[in-house]
Amino acid sequence: MKFLYTIFLIFIMIFCTGSSNSAKNFLCISFQPKTDKLENIFKAALPLNDGIVFTKVPRGLIVSIDERYFFSDGEARIKESSLCILNRIIVLLHELSNYCVVENHTENNDLSGTNYNNDCEISLARSTNIVQYMIKYGKVPPDRLFALGYGQYMPFRGNVKSYDKSGVTTGMAASNDIKNKMNKRIDFVILEYEAKR
Repeated sequence: MKFLYTIFLIFIMIFCTGSSNSAKNFLCISFQPKTDKLENIFKAALPLNDGIVFTKVPRGLIVSIDERYFFSDGEARIKESSLCILNRIIVLLHELSNYCVVENHTENNDLSGTNYNNDCEISLARSTNIVQYMIKYGKVPPDRLFALGYGQYMPFRGNVKSYDKSGVTTGMAASNDIKNKMNKRIDFVILEYEAKR
């Protein structure tokens, strides 16, 4: 059996390195990872040209959006102007079977005059409000959504392979401006596996 498996692998290697471009294209499309397909779907659907980064990770696709689209400083109430973005994500989640984790990352909020003691508290409130909106108004099944708030404890890193909306890599070559701006973000993590509470 191992012999047949080895022959099959050799055949695939020869087939992939052959001169036929159509054969190479067929194999690339056939074996394209699911996260690549998810990325293409989300890139085509989201209306933003700036303030969005796509990151492929083992757990799936992370769609990071600048939190200023969703919230004013020190507030957990969703801006009405961001509902078009949320509604597009909701439509995609209805078309896909993937689970989604909504994570808020934030720092240096002015919390004076609010009920929040620190960035972690407002971070969790923000992600929970997004999830509640998606359940109540978007009719996304609640067992497919999870809300997490990290506050300042998971800053955006430039050492992962990320792409902005235009497809430009924002990985290790990302400017400090992009990294600092994306420390305040909403991550929609589209999971590539089934999640249970």
